[in-house]
Amino acid sequence: MSAYYDLYETPSPNGKEDKKSLHARVCSKKTYTKKEFVEHVSMFQHLPKNMVGAALDACIDELCDLLANGNIVELGELGFFSTSLKCLRETDDEKTKIRSESVQFQNVNLRISSAFRKRIKHSMVLERTHSATKKAKKEKTVTEKIRKERLALFLQQNVCINKNEYIQLSGLTRHAAIDELNKFIQQGFLRRRGMGRSTVYVQQEEVPNTNE
Repeated sequence: MSAYYDLYETPSPNGKEDKKSLHARVCSKKTYTKKEFVEHVSMFQHLPKNMVGAALDACIDELCDLLANGNIVELGELGFFSTSLKCLRETDDEKTKIRSESVQFQNVNLRISSAFRKRIKHSMVLERTHSATKKAKKEKTVTEKIRKERLALFLQQNVCINKNEYIQLSGLTRHAAIDELNKFIQQGFLRRRGMGRSTVYVQQEEVPNTNE
C-alpha cells in the first residue's frame, strides 16, 4: 500500500508572484475513529477487541492524570508527552509578581522519538496523485476558447480524456470542469463513453455532408 501525496504552491512571504515553489502534502485517505482504530489493532495484532479498547482508555486516563500533575511521560518509541503553559499578563520584569490565576495550561506537546520517525520513513511508500480537494490554479487569461483548443490538442495526442485529467488541463474546479465537459457535449464537440468512474470523453466525429 502507498501513501498518496500531491504538490501545492508555497505562498510567497512577500506576496510576490515570481519564483513560486512547490511543497508536497499527504492526501489523507480517511480519518480513523477510536472504534475503527481499536478494530484495526485487534485485527492485525490478534488481540481481543474489548481488551484493546479497555487498555487504550486506561492509557489515556493515566496519561491525562500524570500530565496534569506536571510530569513528562515517555511512551516507548512513540516519544515524550509534556505540557506547556501561557501567561495571561505580559511582563519583561522578573520582579513583577504574576499570580497563579494569570498562568494557565496551554497545550500538550509530543516530541516524537527518532526511532519512531525511522520506522515510518522506512515503511512509507509514496505515490503521486491529484487531490480532488486542491483548489485549481487561477488563470485569468485562459478563456473557454483557449481551453477548448487545449482539449482538442490533448485529444489528438491521447484520443480520450477523463474528468480528473480535464480538471488539471483546464485549471477549473471539479464542478466547473464537469459543467464545461457537458457543455462541449451539447455543442457536439465531445462524446461521452463509459459509465461511472470509467467515463471518458472523445472528440465527436464530424458527420459527412450527404448533400454534396
